[in-house]
Amino acid sequence: MSKYKILITDHIAEEGMNILGDDPDVEYELKAGISNEELKPIIGDYDAIITRSGTTVTKELIENPGKLKVIGRAGVGLDNVDIEAASKKGIIVMNAPTGNTLAATELTMGMMLSAARKIPAANFSLKNGEWNRKKFMGIQLYNKTLGIVGLGRIGSNVAVRAKSFGMKVIAYDPYIKKEKADSLNVKLYDDLEELLAESDVLTFHTPLTKETHDMIRAEHFSLMKDNVIIINCARGGIVNESALYENAKSGKIFCVGIDVFEKEPATENRLLDLDNVFVTPHIGANTSEGQKGVAVIIAEQVISALKGKSYINAVNIPFMKSQLPEELQLYFNTMEKMGRLAAQITKGRAEAINVKLVGKNFEEDVCEKTFDTPFSYQPYTVAALKGFLQVSLMESISYINAPYFAKDRDMYVSESKYEYYEHYSDLIVLEVKTDKETKVLGGTVFNNNEGRVVFIDDFHIDMEPFGTYLYFRNYDNPGVIGKVGTILGNHKINIGGFDLSRQNEGQAMAFVSVDNKISSEVLEEIKQIDGMIEVKVVEI
Repeated sequence: MSKYKILITDHIAEEGMNILGDDPDVEYELKAGISNEELKPIIGDYDAIITRSGTTVTKELIENPGKLKVIGRAGVGLDNVDIEAASKKGIIVMNAPTGNTLAATELTMGMMLSAARKIPAANFSLKNGEWNRKKFMGIQLYNKTLGIVGLGRIGSNVAVRAKSFGMKVIAYDPYIKKEKADSLNVKLYDDLEELLAESDVLTFHTPLTKETHDMIRAEHFSLMKDNVIIINCARGGIVNESALYENAKSGKIFCVGIDVFEKEPATENRLLDLDNVFVTPHIGANTSEGQKGVAVIIAEQVISALKGKSYINAVNIPFMKSQLPEELQLYFNTMEKMGRLAAQITKGRAEAINVKLVGKNFEEDVCEKTFDTPFSYQPYTVAALKGFLQVSLMESISYINAPYFAKDRDMYVSESKYEYYEHYSDLIVLEVKTDKETKVLGGTVFNNNEGRVVFIDDFHIDMEPFGTYLYFRNYDNPGVIGKVGTILGNHKINIGGFDLSRQNEGQAMAFVSVDNKISSEVLEEIKQIDGMIEVKVVEI
């Protein structure tokens, strides 16, 4: 077997390089500082690339991805990777969010103390021969309110440390469960503006996305308290820099601590001219422990992904099927097959996909949406989308890109949970709305570990979603079923199973499992049976 080829485009810690070098199935090259112009013609020769912030993975760069399967970012932020473009190419994008969590957390706390006590300015003054104690009157953090925007890994760690300073901690994060905030003894706000009005100190811990770019604009500063402290060790562009400059200069803001800028290097940024703005050159992850951590994590994850083993921290696929309990894997498989079935029996252009999860099996989310995860869908919804879209897109669809293809087709995707649904207590429901009709399928997993479709619209059935079926609907007249069987027998098509359901309105639905291919001529013959409404071959 040929070795997996991995290209490293930025310097990473030696510990990560050693992991790659020690694996007998891996061959890696280090081309730190390679430009996109140099990288584009060769990127398809590699199975994976590992980068930090030096390489911007654009849509154009991966236009012809060749055999590229994985993009690994040795760090947290992914604003230098076009996740959507990579996903549409079926490329896994992963990061190492836990490797430098404490490094970023501790820099935030350092910035907070520096801003509150003007430590950098006092240091500079004394080293220039001044002894001016009155000039550096600070603010005490004890009993102040800290507003955290983004209560993920870093935000949560900041909250814990701020509590030890005796601060009251509040947070805004529309994707975090209230239970998580409660466990940290943090009050969770639903309205960002309310948080801004209550905070004495503000700190930001979100990635830079369309949603978070210019999250704090000129009009927001009027909502803030006078002498507020603002800290940004997350990403430049979250706080509008022009508005930040004007409010720091006017004295509305007591002090600002910034590690990140919208345009870097930021050596000519006018924020550097202000005495109450303290800055560092994007060093949030720059501890030896942090760099070692992200290098080791990304090296191990990339190798696991290439070898088809379990891995974590893929941002464009919010779960690993293998990480689901066995019973939930069966529901996952059943939902994907229900998606395939729905795509073949539903008329019209799909406008909405609704997934309903019923029962105790689904009380706990498998994955939660965070600021840095593109889609919030649970695994069963991703499975439904993949199954549904694969009928028309064939091999081009995957668990990674299915949500993006649904988005491109303006399909509204939603999820909901129920304790009961009609008389079912354990059920997965797939509802497909098109411009012509709405089709509702229900499925479950029985004690023998068999997934079954148990209803389609008002027809109650017991169908194993596997194999080739003759599907038809007909008016419930005598002789129709017999004629179908006769036609199949005359053409030497063996019947493996038969599932029939009837409605009070006088219609019937049937799925006939067959062992042989059904030709278009046979299908046309069946269509001519008196009372037949529709008939087609379904492959699941």
